[in-house]
Amino acid sequence: GNQLALFSGHQSSVYSVSFSPDGKTLATASADKTVRVWDLQGNQLALFSGHQDWVNSVSFSPDGKTLATASYDKTVRLWPVEDLGEMLARGCKLLEGYFVDHPESLDNLEKCQDSDSKIAAASGFVKQGEELAKQGDVEAAIAKFQKAKQWNTELELELEKKAKAIALVAKGEELAKEGDVEGAIAKFQEAKQWNTELELQPEIKAKQLAAPAKVKQGEELAEEGQLTKALSLYKEAQQLDPNLEIDANSWNALCWLGSLHGYAAEVMDACEKAIVKDPENQKFHQGNRGLARALTGDTAGAISDFQASVEWRDQIYPSIESHERRARLQYHKRQRQKWIDQLRAGKNPFTEEVLKDLLEEEEW
Repeated sequence: GNQLALFSGHQSSVYSVSFSPDGKTLATASADKTVRVWDLQGNQLALFSGHQDWVNSVSFSPDGKTLATASYDKTVRLWPVEDLGEMLARGCKLLEGYFVDHPESLDNLEKCQDSDSKIAAASGFVKQGEELAKQGDVEAAIAKFQKAKQWNTELELELEKKAKAIALVAKGEELAKEGDVEGAIAKFQEAKQWNTELELQPEIKAKQLAAPAKVKQGEELAEEGQLTKALSLYKEAQQLDPNLEIDANSWNALCWLGSLHGYAAEVMDACEKAIVKDPENQKFHQGNRGLARALTGDTAGAISDFQASVEWRDQIYPSIESHERRARLQYHKRQRQKWIDQLRAGKNPFTEEVLKDLLEEEEW
C-alpha cells in the first residue's frame, strides 16, 4: 500500500502506538523514555517526559482526554491530553513570533490562519517588502505590501509610493557612500516626492553618509602611498560634515602611513588628533607620533614618545593571554627601545630600508 505519513522524532525504538478515539491523533511510546502525540500528517503536537526507563505501552481513555503509559521503570502514569483543536491553537500561539519573521510559513499553514495570527504576521510581509524595495525590486515589494494589507486591512500603506520611496532612499544611500553627493541628493529629493512624510533632509543626509566613506577611502589611499589625495579626502570629509567624528584609529593610520611615505610634517596634526581622541591609549598613539617627530627633526620629542610607547607595552603585557600577541608586544618594545638608543646616540634609525620594512609590517 501507499505510505500516508512518516512520524520521526523519537530517539530510540518505538514500542507502542495508539489512536485517539476520534481517530484524529496518534500516541507513541518509545525506549527514549518519552511519549509523543501526533496529528495524522506526522506533526508532533505534544511531548510527555517523566518516565525513568523505556516506555513500552500507551493507550487513550475512551473519551480521549487522558493518556495512560506503562514503563520499565515499574510505573504507570496518566497524562491529560488536549483535543486536537486545543493543541493546534496552543501550537499556533507559540509560533506567532516565528510567523512575524517567516510570514510565508503561516501562508502555508491554514490551521493557524486566524485573524490575530494574520495581523501579527502582516508586519513580516511589510519587512520583506521594505527589504526588496531597498534592493530595487519595486514590483516584488509591492506584492509583499499587498499581501500584508490582505492580512491586516487596517495597515495604512500606499503600496507603490512606499516601495518607490524606499528604493530611492536606498539608492541615494548607495550613491552617497560612493562619494556621489549630488546624485544622492537627487534620489532623496525624488523619494520625498513619493513620500511627503519622509523625515529626511536630502543634502544633510547625503553629506553625512558621504563623509565617513571619504575617510575610509582616504585610509586606503594612505596605504597605497597616495598621501596628497588621502589628506584631501580627510579634509573633504570634515567639510561635508563638520560634526563628523573621525576616530583615533583613522587618525592614527594617517599619522603612521603618512610618516612612512615621506609626509611626516603634513600628518603631524593627524598624530595629535589620534592622541586627543583616545586618551586611554595615549601612550600607544604617542609611539606613532614619535616616528613623525623623528622624521621632522624633533629628536627629543621622538625619544619621549617612543619611551611612552615602551611603557604602554609594559602596562598591557600582563593582561594579554595570547602567546603570539605577547611575542608581538615584546618585539615592538625591543624595536622602539632600539630607536630610542640610536636617537640618543645621535644616529638616524629610519633609513629608507627601515621605512620600507615598517611598511610591510602588519602591526604598528
